[in-house]
Amino acid sequence: MNDTIDGIEPPYTPNSGQPQEGEAYIFVVGFFCVVLLLISLTYTSYICKRSRSPPPPSFTFTTTAYEDADSLRLIRFSRGLDDDVLVTFPTFLYSDAKGDTATDSSCSICLADYKPKDVVRLLPACGHLYHVSCIDTWLKAHPTCPMCRNGVTSSELSD
Repeated sequence: MNDTIDGIEPPYTPNSGQPQEGEAYIFVVGFFCVVLLLISLTYTSYICKRSRSPPPPSFTFTTTAYEDADSLRLIRFSRGLDDDVLVTFPTFLYSDAKGDTATDSSCSICLADYKPKDVVRLLPACGHLYHVSCIDTWLKAHPTCPMCRNGVTSSELSD
């Protein structure tokens, strides 16, 4: 028999395989909702991980014991010499030292040649000469000779 009911044929629809306008709108809105959900989940995950991680180490310049510095992740700087120790090293004019112990003709810190009227300081442990202002500045930050890196006090020589 014939599939038509009451002799009326169904109307011809050429776009019968493609979605209608309402279906395309729902698809686009759904796609953007999924993208927004993924972005939200990623950001939330980032915030949660950041709040659980330990804070970055803080760098302080206070003096602490070595074991405290290791446990707190602090940078430990070597401390130089006090003024009380610096004044114990002999000072004199370069012209007086030239004949006795001076083998250097220039200060290895500032690289300037010594003049006969320059006041120099002798480091007794190693015998190196420096301008007083140069070596005092160095020794306030470092407890070693800048030339040979040996300790300049008797306690550091025995280490």
